[in-house]
Amino acid sequence: MSIAAIIIKPEDKQFYVPVSTEAFFERCWIPGIKELELEITSYFYSPGIDVDENQFPELTNELILLKEWAKRNLTENESSHLISRVEKLLEEMTVAFKEKEVIIYIG
Repeated sequence: MSIAAIIIKPEDKQFYVPVSTEAFFERCWIPGIKELELEITSYFYSPGIDVDENQFPELTNELILLKEWAKRNLTENESSHLISRVEKLLEEMTVAFKEKEVIIYIG
């Protein structure tokens, strides 16, 4: 299984951003999430979370912290992979949230 971001509202929008495989998430994301005591990203794995534009600034801050943590604590390959996924997610969500009342599920 894998973790991805999809738009659940409005239903007619096409949006799919892969975040991580479960194995990589458990090995590389979860240690950082726990160490940094991140809130929103802790729900990516289980049960998943709906994110709206009001939560996006906090999520952005958490993901920036996680990227910095990855640079310090993961191998170069693992860090590079995590960072590229975070950057793609942030980029796509920034575009998606330009529209009103968008809700993105990540899980």
